[in-house]
Amino acid sequence: MKGKKRHDFFYIYGRKFFYQSLAEKFNFKFDNIDTPNAPYIVISNHLTNWDPILIGLSFGKPMYFVASDHILRKGLVSKLLKFTVSPIARVKTANETQTVISIFRRLKDNCNVCIFTEGTTSFDGETGEVQPSIGKLIKRAAVHLITYKFTGSYFTFPRWARFFRKGEMRGSLIQIYSPEKIASMTEDEIYKTVVKDIYTDAYSEQEKNPIAYKGEKRAEYLETTLYCCPECRQFGTLKSRDDILYCSCGFKACYNEYCYFEIPGSDEQPPFKTIKDWIKWERNVLENIAAKNTDNNSPVTEDDDQFLYEIVRSKNNILIAKGKLAMYRDRMSITAKSGDVTNFPLKDIIDMSVITMNTIVFATERKVYEIHCKQQRSALKYIDMHRIFK
Repeated sequence: MKGKKRHDFFYIYGRKFFYQSLAEKFNFKFDNIDTPNAPYIVISNHLTNWDPILIGLSFGKPMYFVASDHILRKGLVSKLLKFTVSPIARVKTANETQTVISIFRRLKDNCNVCIFTEGTTSFDGETGEVQPSIGKLIKRAAVHLITYKFTGSYFTFPRWARFFRKGEMRGSLIQIYSPEKIASMTEDEIYKTVVKDIYTDAYSEQEKNPIAYKGEKRAEYLETTLYCCPECRQFGTLKSRDDILYCSCGFKACYNEYCYFEIPGSDEQPPFKTIKDWIKWERNVLENIAAKNTDNNSPVTEDDDQFLYEIVRSKNNILIAKGKLAMYRDRMSITAKSGDVTNFPLKDIIDMSVITMNTIVFATERKVYEIHCKQQRSALKYIDMHRIFK
């Protein structure tokens, strides 16, 4: 493969450079894995944006990472990534044929590949959806499969957080499957094995072994995930400051060092103890709205100052509209100050997801788009609404 010696050099020496500093920064304990000969596929759960670097501490042999396409559209940073580690681009929500082709090319060139098969980091600390197609990919690859799992990292640096907090993190080898073992399994058996091996629930682990995660401003930017106030049930009214999440209606909740909610200055129990329970509840609120509301002319939620971009794979973003973003029962729209409206019927949106903290990415039959904003607002509420209304 062209550039492989260069990529190997940056992987090996980058690993040595980051080894001690990252282990200390995150209090990260990890398995040093005696890997089989190349090529092999590593499958892991995905809890933080640091996972691709941290997992490298467990694997001395170089490997290529399947990464979100958006990191390859960041100018100089993207050029540096391509030059040093050459990630395999994956466009979220879009057809992944080109990604699969790239994976098989690397394997054919005797390169190792790492896949975070959820495709996105967790909002609530629980392992997300794994596409059944992973079973087909591994079966066709006919190489060693290594499963790996992170624990503790969700509370260390959740995707919604402004700052990281120090507690405990661990990266563990779960299992190594030989090509012969993979050959004896069906695609569905491989898929179920992957799901079982990489599954984790941060709050279940915390219940069994409570650990303090200390850091500043622990609740800041939680409103990018928690979008419905349990007191007034309004969308988009929650704000955060320091360790407190609050609403204009007077509701307040403190996010403590053990990652649970409490009512500040009171022995009263909060409506929800965990982020996971809160997310489950707000999704139920949306489902109730969907069941009762048949009005296609009133937005369920809306946010000002949004920027709509059309995406050119691994190249750039093209701004096509800016204004107020609104989600209706049957469509999503952006209305400019001039009054021009750009509509996307929900039936035409194939899928929606979130990248980074609050960027919405969605695909139609032929194009991929992103919606950016400069202020903090929840992208998750739009993804939840799309799933429920569609």
